[in-house]
Amino acid sequence: MHWGAWLELSMLVTDKDLLARLSLPDHWMKKFFLAHTCLELQLNEESLKLYTELQLQGFGKSSYIKAQIAICLQNLQEVDQAVEAFMQLQKTDPYQLDNMDTYSNLLYVKDMRVELSHLAHRACNIDKYRVETCCVIGNYYSLRSQHEKAVLWFQRALKLNPNYLSAWTLIGHEYMEMKNTQAAIQAYRHAIEVNRRDYRAWYGLGQTYEILKMPFYCLYYYREAQKLRPNDSRMLVALGESYEKLEKPRLQEAKKCYWKAYSVGDVEGLALIKLARYNMGYLYNIL
Repeated sequence: MHWGAWLELSMLVTDKDLLARLSLPDHWMKKFFLAHTCLELQLNEESLKLYTELQLQGFGKSSYIKAQIAICLQNLQEVDQAVEAFMQLQKTDPYQLDNMDTYSNLLYVKDMRVELSHLAHRACNIDKYRVETCCVIGNYYSLRSQHEKAVLWFQRALKLNPNYLSAWTLIGHEYMEMKNTQAAIQAYRHAIEVNRRDYRAWYGLGQTYEILKMPFYCLYYYREAQKLRPNDSRMLVALGESYEKLEKPRLQEAKKCYWKAYSVGDVEGLALIKLARYNMGYLYNIL
């Protein structure tokens, strides 16, 4: 069966229950579809398991599967492992540009300037008219705090493909850095129109409305982001802070968010501090 048909079907699957109810043909492409859809639904552990099984079943040299595994690791916040996986992919397939935009995001997060510079030059030499190339160069300029140039490269990517999700999200981030909140909101909303499963766009809108001091709005957008990433402590901490900033603070809900953020592994180390602050306040009131 044509892979494009599987991709169209994947876009219609909205949750894990619907995926389990699908009656699919007994075809070797079925496992590729399940792995891809699990990744889209942020079921990263299930997706990683399926891609690993596919590697053991004869697709060990597939560049596509190696890239998808790296994306799974990124989503599981195993950033170092994801970077290593992309580095190995580059060695085995040095002319591949697919998913190099995701690799550039990781290099940006890790502040690996030299590696990102090399990736930008290599991508430009391979094909400067690919959206991935524009995205990599945009990230390179963003890391150098040249946000206007970064925006220009992300806009070039959107001229090549107006539905290129990464560019809409990243251009929203750049407008945030430039303090242009209205343009950031428009960019994030475009990203959601392209793919409502993009938690980064929902989270970005929450941050934008937080800057604008509109807590009810940011509470809504952080909730949507948290639904897509239920075990991401960053979403939970942001949600808890939004509950605190309401006109009538909902402190119990905030405390539940911080506790869950600590339970799932507090990436930024903020949840435990905020819980301690609550307990200190409680003890102060008693004394």
